[in-house]
Amino acid sequence: MATASVPPQGYRRPQIVLHWLVFLLVAFLFFTGDNMTDAFDAVRKSGGSAWSYAWIPVHMAAGVAVLVFMLWRLSLRRRFGAPPPPQNEPAPLRILAISVHHLLYLLFILAPIGGLVGFFLIPKVAQFHHLMVRLPLMILVGLHVVGALWHQFVVRDNVLSRMWRPV
Repeated sequence: MATASVPPQGYRRPQIVLHWLVFLLVAFLFFTGDNMTDAFDAVRKSGGSAWSYAWIPVHMAAGVAVLVFMLWRLSLRRRFGAPPPPQNEPAPLRILAISVHHLLYLLFILAPIGGLVGFFLIPKVAQFHHLMVRLPLMILVGLHVVGALWHQFVVRDNVLSRMWRPV
């Protein structure tokens, strides 16, 4: 278990693999999710189309996988820790980076829960929540990517390598 006095210098292989699996699943969900609300409504009201019956389970499985992987990532983060922000990072950027990471974790957990609640329990309320999470997630993912690229190509502090090479 990681100790507070000695933070890890990078991530372990399972943490890295889960990071990239979540990335791929979220990208898939973003690109295929635009029509899910209409598909859910069609299935509930009229039985839907073959497309609805094919894609709804795929979308739901990907969302559940994101939820499971994020909970697994949290357990690994608790067990092994995470590397600290770079020492030379200005305080406002450090606060932004930490906030973006925490909000990403939160929304990657809440979005699938909202989708499941919407499909199985309270369609209108939870679907609204599920859709409302999309834009904030896109902004946070964008900030996360911009921050990683900033560190890689402008600051050149090798922060991005922590998500490629396990410790």
